[in-house]
Amino acid sequence: MKKWIGIGLAVIAIITIAFIVAAYLYPNFREATRDIAVVILAVFQMIGALLTAALLLAILYAVFVIKRLATNTIVPKIDVLSAKLDGVIDTTQAITTNIKDTTASVGTTTSYVAEQVVSPVIRVSGLLAGVRAAATFLARRGEK
Repeated sequence: MKKWIGIGLAVIAIITIAFIVAAYLYPNFREATRDIAVVILAVFQMIGALLTAALLLAILYAVFVIKRLATNTIVPKIDVLSAKLDGVIDTTQAITTNIKDTTASVGTTTSYVAEQVVSPVIRVSGLLAGVRAAATFLARRGEK
């Protein structure tokens, strides 16, 4: 690597020395060199403009390919996923509605059982406890 850098610097030094010597020996050489430099710079600028236009076209092509790919593959998959998600949401809503109905039914059944079954059982149980206590009291009353 260092060898090539040295060779490049040597070539640049030789060209610079040749230009200095030619400018000293030939007075019209400066004007000719200036004209040649202008032409070379114009050619490099034209090459740069063409490369910039080619790069812009390549970027535009890549953008259109990506857009077409997204339109043809990703968007339909998103639509399918959205449809499936809507189905899941509808199913979930149906399940929650069933759960609400079941909860209301359980609440109604619980209140019915509490009013119609448990309350009479408690009353009868209390009455039997009272009768038992009265019977026990009356049975012991004659004993001393």
